[in-house]
Amino acid sequence: MTSRRLPFENRWTNNANALQWSCELEHLGVAVVRAMLVDHELRHPTRRYVVQDVPAGFVRDWLAFQDRRAARQQLLWRATVIALSFIAASAAVWGVLRA
Repeated sequence: MTSRRLPFENRWTNNANALQWSCELEHLGVAVVRAMLVDHELRHPTRRYVVQDVPAGFVRDWLAFQDRRAARQQLLWRATVIALSFIAASAAVWGVLRA
């Protein structure tokens, strides 16, 4: 049995707790966690935990990872669309020149 690892650096706890925290945050979703962190920063900045027993630093790292992953997916999508558009334009030009 292989152990699962977090896809980002964990400076806050051991792997078992980090996986549990990550699953809790995934279950809540990025938008809800981001809103909870903002509320935590505005109303309760001295408290250590944002969501149940998840520290604020872990939540920040998790959100940064989610942002990087979303940016990577968006870049891949844009590159795919540009490549397919270039292929379609090239085929259209080649069709016009051949006729």
